[in-house]
Amino acid sequence: MIENYLLEELVTFQRMGTLKKTAAHLAVTQPTVTRGMQKLEDGLGVKLFDRHPNRLELTAAGELAAKEAAAVLRRQELMVNRVQNFVAQNQSLTIGAVVPGLLIILKRLAGAPLFNHQVDERLVEPERVPEELTDDRLGMGLYHHRFNRPRLD
Repeated sequence: MIENYLLEELVTFQRMGTLKKTAAHLAVTQPTVTRGMQKLEDGLGVKLFDRHPNRLELTAAGELAAKEAAAVLRRQELMVNRVQNFVAQNQSLTIGAVVPGLLIILKRLAGAPLFNHQVDERLVEPERVPEELTDDRLGMGLYHHRFNRPRLD
């Protein structure tokens, strides 16, 4: 298994273009990044870099690896957010609305006995409701259209 810090180093190198800038951005030493990139090449079993005097550049395989590493890191961040949102939703139901009147009614209900729900005080943009329901930022959405996603109908 490839460690996340190696993926982060590779993605940062692709963005920064040099070991020196990569090391500075990640607040580590240049030899640390050099060792990390070698470890990544060894782990993948492919050459990721063309080495020139005082210069390192990504091979085509290195470019692909950096693209895939960025996708893995984004997916991991999404997973962490979804799990955290899921836990938060199971502790209380967050209700969002697309029109202000519904929020006013919900806020009044929030003080009533047996109403153990959290009201999201911001208006949710209508086009964002399906996404916020899907990734568990909202447990319930008061919406004025039928959803085009089967999981949300």
